[in-house]
Amino acid sequence: MKALFLFALLSTVLSEQVVEITNDVDEVEDSVEVVVETNDVSDKLLIFTVASEANDAYNRFVRSLRVNNLDDKLTTLGMNQKWLGGQMDIGEGGGYKVNLLKAALEPFKDDTDTIIMFTDSYDVIFVAGKDEIVKKFKETGSNIVISAEDLIWPDLSLKSKYPMVKKGKRFLCSGAIIGYAASFWNLVNYKDTVSNTEDDQLFYTHAYIDPDFREANKISLDSEAKIFQNLNGASEEMQMGFGSRRMTNTVYGSMPSVLHGNGPSKIELNRISNYYPAVFDPTVGTYGLCEVCSEHNLGINETKPEELPVIVTALFVTERTPFIDQFINRTLTLNYTRARWHVRVYNMIEEHDGHIQELLNYHTVNAPGPSFASVDFKHPKDLEDLELMKIFDSGLAECVSVDCDWYFAIESVVTLTEPNVLMDLMNYNVSVITTQLSQVGQYWSNFWGQINNEGFYRRSSDYFQVVERKRRSLWNVPFISSFVGVRKDTIAKGVKYSNNKYSDSNYDVAFARNIREKNVFMYCANLKQHGHLKRMDNYTNLHVHNDLWQIFVNPEDWKVNYIHTDYAQYLKKQRKDFPQPCPDVYQFPLVSERFSWHLIHELESIENVWSGGKNTDGRLAGGYEHVPTVDVHFTQINFQQEWLKILADYIIPMQMRVFEGYKSKSEAYLSFVVKYSMNGQKKLVPHHDASTFTTNTALNRAHIDYTGGGSYFIRQNCGVEDVRIGWTLIHPGRLSHYHSGKEITNGTRYILVSFNDP
Repeated sequence: MKALFLFALLSTVLSEQVVEITNDVDEVEDSVEVVVETNDVSDKLLIFTVASEANDAYNRFVRSLRVNNLDDKLTTLGMNQKWLGGQMDIGEGGGYKVNLLKAALEPFKDDTDTIIMFTDSYDVIFVAGKDEIVKKFKETGSNIVISAEDLIWPDLSLKSKYPMVKKGKRFLCSGAIIGYAASFWNLVNYKDTVSNTEDDQLFYTHAYIDPDFREANKISLDSEAKIFQNLNGASEEMQMGFGSRRMTNTVYGSMPSVLHGNGPSKIELNRISNYYPAVFDPTVGTYGLCEVCSEHNLGINETKPEELPVIVTALFVTERTPFIDQFINRTLTLNYTRARWHVRVYNMIEEHDGHIQELLNYHTVNAPGPSFASVDFKHPKDLEDLELMKIFDSGLAECVSVDCDWYFAIESVVTLTEPNVLMDLMNYNVSVITTQLSQVGQYWSNFWGQINNEGFYRRSSDYFQVVERKRRSLWNVPFISSFVGVRKDTIAKGVKYSNNKYSDSNYDVAFARNIREKNVFMYCANLKQHGHLKRMDNYTNLHVHNDLWQIFVNPEDWKVNYIHTDYAQYLKKQRKDFPQPCPDVYQFPLVSERFSWHLIHELESIENVWSGGKNTDGRLAGGYEHVPTVDVHFTQINFQQEWLKILADYIIPMQMRVFEGYKSKSEAYLSFVVKYSMNGQKKLVPHHDASTFTTNTALNRAHIDYTGGGSYFIRQNCGVEDVRIGWTLIHPGRLSHYHSGKEITNGTRYILVSFNDP
């Protein structure tokens, strides 16, 4: 039975009308409702597309039209209607698009002046305006121009029936077509009846390879990509340009007006759309110009806390983590109203469990001020039978259960350093977002600029510039991890981590794929530095305080935790500004109280590690110590290399301030912790140090942990007492500063001594 069409006439003013098409075909078809927005035909160019929902991909398409003053030419067919065109992502389909066009173009079937352009929407962007497009079309001399590609699909057997072309691509792609209205009407009616699930590209192929129909309607292919650039199989042909140039096909020397990420090239189109049209220009300013950033500003009103978005932060500890307390503390002290903030913690590591519980108690039960909206802690025993994908899915479910507006999944590999990070990310108002985080001094980051066919990492051409923050913008990327923000409406689409295509350990890869398949964009913002990633490899459990050994692996986190907060201030001072209690004896802040307590506790936790304070000492090459102390050498606890790193990075810069003109070799033959106690060694006899210069760092508190003690410089007739915890004395060693250790009168005193440049 011939298809029955009920058409609505298109008026010349903007309005919404519904065109219903009922197809009587072999299979049972749902009715087709076409939502169309009419346009002023006097402009001679109308643009049609098909979209069933206004998702991220569609909104990008519309923006590209708006930037090029084409949005008023657009008619969107099928919006908010059920998609009836089959599963085009995994096979053939799309006849539904042909049927929608048939209904929409019927009023123009006799119009030989109006130019109709049809493109897909989810994988298309416009990079030029009406005048350029119309000019290029008219220059072809054709009535219809169809975009072209090197690959024939879906019926390879039709290859021989395709006419040869003098230059360029030989095979058509149905994702972009332009033509005079009457000819376009003829094209979509090449067959009287089209099944909704029939393949649209095959439909247009049969029309094109029909020589009589092709010649009668003057149909040609855009073989040299003058108007349309299909990216599938052609990405290597493309070169970016800015200013007077834009995306150029280097093979044909053309600058296409429309870019189509057909087939598997959608990720490449996403990357290109980070620049065009009018998105980011790397040639402007120091870090480029983010032209789109001003469009992504939700403008959350922070003056009304009661109206702030309700958020859930889910903290995931799935592996042994250095500086775990920093992860908990910094995350739970971010700037956000607690009454609008739900906290969920998922810990799979038994050795961290007690410590995390203490920290949660500190921030919730014992913390002054407002309480979090809710807090829940899942212990290892609660999670032991669950896969990672299910654990992460349960975090998303918590957002649904409390009706949150934003959900943030934060893994323990993350160190956040900017307290306003949550507000910053929400204000971008995109579906899924992260802030760019990378390992300090490395290119390993929490986003990928490109992926391979299996969904795993492949380096994009601009990856290094983005990671180094030489280009700063809001980047559409195919993968993000470690710190992920998801907007409520995206969660409502049923996004999840579970995906049986990937192993459980690749839960983040699975999540990214699930997001992409829903035409949801993931963004990585790198306009501000919000934090970094820790390295989790080689984190041993050999010590009580394993973080002390992280100076090489995670130097930034180590510095924040173990270097004195006043260190940087003193690094800016001149020699005259340093405390000098005795001639050529200077003081400066070096290590934190945390370092001091951790080091003491580490040493006191090891059995039989302290020396006996005797002259006979098997740790030394000669087996004899002239001036013995009760001590522990850093070589005994495998901390010598870490100390030499501290010497080079933190002590030598201070030495160069106070002893100008001397360049240290950053060597230390002996580095050790000395213990003075009432039932052990109380003082030290006069001696010269076997060093060019010595550092002596106080590890505990005078008048609290001990009384008495100090250093007495005999030649200078000058003593130094009550050195503050974490502060260091630095003085010449052999020859000039003969000194003794003064007797303690109570408690136990610990000092860290280093004989530098022996």
